Amino acid sequence: MARLYTGGGDGGTTSLLDGTRVQKDDPRIDLNGTLDEAQAAIGMARSMAPGRFLSDMEDLEHTLFLLMAYVARGDRDIPSLSADLFEKKIDGLESLWPHDRSFVRPGKSPSGAALHLARTITRRAEREALPLFRRHLIDEDSYRLINRLSDYIFALAVACDEESVVEEITRKVIKELIRMSCKEGEGRLSLKTALDLVSAAEEKASQISVPMAITVSDEKGPLVFNRMDGVLPVSVGLSGKKAKTALGLRKTTSEVYDLVQPGAPLYGLQSDPDLCCFGGGIPLTDKEGKVVGAVGVSGGSVEEDIEVAEAAVSLWKEKEVR
Repeated sequence: MARLYTGGGDGGTTSLLDGTRVQKDDPRIDLNGTLDEAQAAIGMARSMAPGRFLSDMEDLEHTLFLLMAYVARGDRDIPSLSADLFEKKIDGLESLWPHDRSFVRPGKSPSGAALHLARTITRRAEREALPLFRRHLIDEDSYRLINRLSDYIFALAVACDEESVVEEITRKVIKELIRMSCKEGEGRLSLKTALDLVSAAEEKASQISVPMAITVSDEKGPLVFNRMDGVLPVSVGLSGKKAKTALGLRKTTSEVYDLVQPGAPLYGLQSDPDLCCFGGGIPLTDKEGKVVGAVGVSGGSVEEDIEVAEAAVSLWKEKEVR
């Protein structure tokens, strides 16, 4: 495997893309170092951003990569980039998240703060690009693009700040719903029935030879819990979280999984430590469709957890019909 370090720059020089050796304080290297800083800050923002902006940030990082290649091209034939795309993106963001041009103090959201850091770095890139433009080492299109970078990142930061507020409110509302969950079904799920459901789940788990942790909850919380011999320790807590998630959101955790993907309505909820957003949790409903409890299963693959949970739900439905 090639070594990470080569020693080629120990004398204070580095290479452009055409192989030309230049000093490390060459203006082209300075500018690319600044653009590299900006790209890293955007990557940090992307790791914390609302799901709807992930593709925008990935595209921005890719644009910076292409821009750095152009700046360091030497005699290589690498095309410059147009600022037109950024201008269209800025207009689109401002139409949805307008800003009154007042002073912004970064910190409203983690992703927005990281983008404001990237914005200040690209401001430095604008200053470093000017001497290169004067010396015709970058063309007018590329210089315009660099000048639009900070504007676009500012608009993106404002949008992330506003969308993060919406997501946080959504999470708080959902947590409150979970806290108050299912009062309308109070008393419908008895201890005896819960024990029967756990037994049905254990029987199915034994049939497929996968030890499981099984939780059955009513509207007040866990009613019965059992762990089979050999179950993984991590599954003990997950079964209860799956039951809690299915109970509070009135959905199977498989459905919740789809809703917390990037760009989906509940993206970000998967980071809540009290919830579990993958298959194995199923709500229990009465004849009128009211949620009166939930079952949560963990120990195997997602498919196995769902299969075992469905065995308990099947018995519940039989009991409800009687």
